[in-house]
Amino acid sequence: MKRWLGWLLGLVTFQVTGAQPEDFLNLCAQRNLALWRMVQQDRFTLVVQTTAHQARQLEGLAQGAGFQAEVTGRRGLPFFLWRFRKRYALLAGLVLCLVLFGVGSRTILTVDVSGNQALSAEEIIAQLRLCGVSVGTYAPSIPVREVENRMMLAMDQLTFFSLNLHGTRAEVIVREREEGPDLRPEGEPSDVVAAADGIITHIEPWAGDAQVHEGDAVCQGDVLISGVMDLDPIPPSTESLGTRIVHAEGKVLARTWRTLTAQIPLTATEKVYTGERTTRYTLSLMGKRVKIFGKSGIPYETYDTITEQAAWTPIPGKTLPLVWEKETYRAYTLESVAVDPDQAEALLRAQLLAALEEQMDQGKVLQTDWEVTEQDGMLEVKLLAQCSEQIGRQAALHLPAQRPEASPLEPEGDAAGTP
Repeated sequence: MKRWLGWLLGLVTFQVTGAQPEDFLNLCAQRNLALWRMVQQDRFTLVVQTTAHQARQLEGLAQGAGFQAEVTGRRGLPFFLWRFRKRYALLAGLVLCLVLFGVGSRTILTVDVSGNQALSAEEIIAQLRLCGVSVGTYAPSIPVREVENRMMLAMDQLTFFSLNLHGTRAEVIVREREEGPDLRPEGEPSDVVAAADGIITHIEPWAGDAQVHEGDAVCQGDVLISGVMDLDPIPPSTESLGTRIVHAEGKVLARTWRTLTAQIPLTATEKVYTGERTTRYTLSLMGKRVKIFGKSGIPYETYDTITEQAAWTPIPGKTLPLVWEKETYRAYTLESVAVDPDQAEALLRAQLLAALEEQMDQGKVLQTDWEVTEQDGMLEVKLLAQCSEQIGRQAALHLPAQRPEASPLEPEGDAAGTP
């Protein structure tokens, strides 16, 4: 440690000659001169070493006491920098490197996100950039608590957000909001209505009164399970107890018929590459893109862009914001080609089956019929499907409007006195 400290301060070696070298050492002790090294070569000669800022004081003390002090060596950082006093470019470069090192060591180079599951790290980093924190941000200028509050307000999916700065790394720890259970709105009256036309094959009311039976044909919008329940009388009484309004629920399976149609042209446009290409190179440093070399323009009307990136990864798993990017532009022309009808038909059939599966709720396909027609350069495929599916859907309960009773003070009839 003392060796490195001496190198930073700079050390000067003197050869001191005189009749009584011990007197010189006593003078140095009285003046509090720190001697880093002291060797007696002979009876009248001492070799001493002191720091650069005390060298002049030691030399003046030796001359005043009648000793001869001769400098025999200089080493350390001050003397190394003194060599460049007339090389202004090198000196400026050294100062710039020191400044960049001081600033760069406190500049964010990587952002690590942990604790996220539903949200991607890219979404969180993008929102964090809007809050003023990104690669290239000077860490001491970041108001950490303010950023944390802004992130919590901006992202409703988060219940916890923590930003920790570790030198050039920003660590983000999040906790996502857990979705609560889908509670049944039991207090809201409702009916179960048909979502499609069909023939009832099974009905299972969980709450409410069934309005249809197996084998009945229903249309879209018909009430299947009513939210108005008739209360049965309590024996031996036969008097009706009225009705009760509930949130109707149940399972209703029906046989349905669906028709889906899709079309595709029998001619398509295909890319034919001409063999011409243009390449550009770009260096991205902390998100700032600097064009290195390459043509300034792209001389093609239609082209594909192929981007290749190579990031600097000095430590495995840690990528620094220094990216070398190569962009290649390949020219092509467009030509019309004929489409194989069999392949086009197979494609449309697969798409129609996927669309049918998406439309059904808890259902299965019982039978399919296909109609294929070709007209005016278009291929049309029609799917006729017989399905078994759940057609019951929740709907708001609409109570029938009741006619207000006539007041005993007002006669029934119109204003003209019609009986």
